[in-house]
Amino acid sequence: MTQKDIIAFTSKEWDGRPAKQVPSMFVGFIVIGYVLGPILMILIAPLRSFNVLSLFAVMTAVLFTALAISGERSRQQKFLSGLAVTINTTVLELTGNPQDQLSLAKVEDLVTHGQCIPLLVNGVSGLELTALREKPPEPPQCIKKDQRIVSTVPDVVVTTRIVITTTPPEYGITSFDKLLAADTPT
Repeated sequence: MTQKDIIAFTSKEWDGRPAKQVPSMFVGFIVIGYVLGPILMILIAPLRSFNVLSLFAVMTAVLFTALAISGERSRQQKFLSGLAVTINTTVLELTGNPQDQLSLAKVEDLVTHGQCIPLLVNGVSGLELTALREKPPEPPQCIKKDQRIVSTVPDVVVTTRIVITTTPPEYGITSFDKLLAADTPT
């Protein structure tokens, strides 16, 4: 059994969750709205009310959070499309069958769930497309005397490798070897 890497990427490039930091982004944009509000109070008279200022800050936060999520989703979708092109090019080269190419949804399932997709080469099995996730070792945690965990665990970067695994079929090579041995005079 042999493996060949097609492509590798980290969870910073694509993790399938464009909205993972929504609460912190939303709060940050509310603060920006409250900072921007007093400046705009000089020019816009209705903003001189605290309720209107609060509504302005929340609406600003909603708008900018939606824009940030949309931009991140677009970036991740573009990366996934490029990943699908790379995988499909390799699959087409190996199998020679355009029907074996994966849709964008199938590539996302492969990467997200780590599926194993069997492929046929001229009707013979033994080729599998697999996504392997490699997590780094967990950092040691510092513990105080009262057993509270002191250290914080940073965002763990997960590396995902898309590999082609080749397993020769049992009936292929051994049968050929037996045929050669039977045909060879001793």
